Amino acid sequence: MYHLNDLKLAIRIADLHSVSAAGRELAMTPAAASAALQRLEKKLDCVLFARSTRKMTLTEEGQLFIESGRKAIQLLEGANNALADNRGELKGELRISLPSDLGRNIVRKWLDEFCHLAPQLKITLYFADQMTDLIGQNVHLALRYGQLEDSNLMRRQLAMMPRVAVASPEYLKIHGQPTHPRELSQHQVLVLNRGVEPWQKWRFSHKSKQYEVAVIANKSCNDGAVIKDWTLAGQGIAYKSWFDVAKEVNQGELVVLFADQLAEQIPLQLVYLQSDYPSHKVRSAIDFLKQKSQSYLEQYPCPS
Repeated sequence: MYHLNDLKLAIRIADLHSVSAAGRELAMTPAAASAALQRLEKKLDCVLFARSTRKMTLTEEGQLFIESGRKAIQLLEGANNALADNRGELKGELRISLPSDLGRNIVRKWLDEFCHLAPQLKITLYFADQMTDLIGQNVHLALRYGQLEDSNLMRRQLAMMPRVAVASPEYLKIHGQPTHPRELSQHQVLVLNRGVEPWQKWRFSHKSKQYEVAVIANKSCNDGAVIKDWTLAGQGIAYKSWFDVAKEVNQGELVVLFADQLAEQIPLQLVYLQSDYPSHKVRSAIDFLKQKSQSYLEQYPCPS
């Protein structure tokens, strides 16, 4: 009989299309991962993957095996979760994907506190400003802004907040303060590059009607934390979610522009794959982050 870890490795190879990537995730060298896969295929007496220089592709037999293997792993994890639920235990691994700025500067500290309350829990964080492939990255929870179209995901809303245009007092002293979003073309603009293209259309509102203003980036980056650092350093105007800049605005390090023309509020929500029922550790993390988000908004209420 093959080892359970070999099955887990094969499933991650199928997800990532790479032996070395799956091996790294499971703390194995490429050579050890390759040997484990060969051992599994020998035990099963079939070839699970068609190899190429670019990626690993499941064979027909491999597809059948991986589908059944996933169900087996889910059943085993469900049994473990049921025991943990019954005992009220917070243990095992919890993998969470977070937006760069919000994750590094606010939520990580909340999760440090959560881990202090649950010392048997092992936490792994991933920082990304684009929507995470929950299966590909093998994460339990992803924290994301905005409406999400993927119907295969469950959602737990933490808060509603606007996006705001912000600049530092130093920038405004040198360049002047724009009075309307259409004046942004006359200013240095800092743009978040979300994956394939820059976010160059900023939304505002006038008399309850939404409109967009196209901006041209003087600087852009795919990391929201860098965008805020540039803004704090007086290098331009950024368009950020309220949570990302609430503390800095409250402390006078940033100034909200066009406060009378804020666009509609957007949700901040935790998303996770559909399952029969999320585990005790996942439910506990969701409830904890919900409480922290509400407390944060009470401390730094949204501009209106």
